[in-house]
Amino acid sequence: MDKFKKAASIIEKISVHNTRKNCEELFCKLHDEDYLGFSVKPKKGINHNCLACQLNDGNQRIHKFLKQTDSSSDNEYNFTIYILLLYLQVEKLHTIFKIIGLTFEYVELNWKVLIEIRKWANFIKHPKGFLFTHHPSFLFEDAKYHEDDHTKILDYKFVSKFYYRENEEILKQSIQELGNKSNILVILPSPDRLASEYVKVCTEFCDKIKDNPHFREILKTRSSLNDLIL
Repeated sequence: MDKFKKAASIIEKISVHNTRKNCEELFCKLHDEDYLGFSVKPKKGINHNCLACQLNDGNQRIHKFLKQTDSSSDNEYNFTIYILLLYLQVEKLHTIFKIIGLTFEYVELNWKVLIEIRKWANFIKHPKGFLFTHHPSFLFEDAKYHEDDHTKILDYKFVSKFYYRENEEILKQSIQELGNKSNILVILPSPDRLASEYVKVCTEFCDKIKDNPHFREILKTRSSLNDLIL
């Protein structure tokens, strides 16, 4: 199966409601009373939490793109859209982490894929020296290649070095390493691996919200619509 189709089947498990396929809208759990408090008040209305909808909508967009992806299209095109859709979810999660006091160090230690997604998105958003290369090639991380056939290999180690932040010195260094070069190979992370690790983070995040009353209290205060009439 195509790597993007594999990723689609993985993301489907947490983004659509289909009990026959063991699929659920994972973030919709946040509506439940055990999480962020979906409850009905007689003669008033419903307490409805916005985060559940926001996060689930993001997962559905990722799934929709992956399901519609033309596997005959080039890897760079498909990966660009995929990683940016993942990145939008990562930014939502990081915003929540800041509000509840979950540190960057915790995320970096326990949910490494979120950092990886962010850095690859930075590589696309802020090309730096990569802009000055000529027709680079793209392969996924589990593909075979001969290092000697390429002028420069850009893998996650390279991306981590040059695409973790913006400043003049890093820009100059990246141009010095990549400028005026051809036969560059970019080793992209496998879409299905990213999907598997992302799904694991989403599941663990929901569990953490359920298990921590302090997190629940903060998020209920900031993201609940009270007495909503549906």
